[in-house]
Amino acid sequence: MAHRTRKIATVVSTVMLALSVLLLLAGYVSPWDYHFSFSDDSHVGVCAWGLDSRLVFFNDAEYGPYRGGIIGLADADGNIYPPLECEDSFGDAWGIYYRRFQWSDATLWTLMVTLWYPVALFAIIPFVNVLRSAVRLRSPNLAEP
Repeated sequence: MAHRTRKIATVVSTVMLALSVLLLLAGYVSPWDYHFSFSDDSHVGVCAWGLDSRLVFFNDAEYGPYRGGIIGLADADGNIYPPLECEDSFGDAWGIYYRRFQWSDATLWTLMVTLWYPVALFAIIPFVNVLRSAVRLRSPNLAEP
């Protein structure tokens, strides 16, 4: 039973690793042009900056994922128009980037997570199995546990 569970875990992990690597490569397409929509205000895409591809979640398909830019204009007195009610942010740190802006009539948010996390996670089981197979080939006297 444990052998079957290990085989299933290896297959699932290998498939997920392959999908993660494919998403890394697909990151070089524009999430502004190509994304999957769950609803009118929930979208997901993939984008890349150099070697870092990221899974991008955002709410405004017309605007696309927020990566910096002008969200309001200030007058001579320093008042911002449209007035911002709330602004939350985190990152860009450790492969995670989050921004949310709240106005009286609209919300704009973006969450990006690097794809290197799932690649590293899903590579563990296949790597351990390849290592175990290499050790068994070098030492045929070892029995399978």
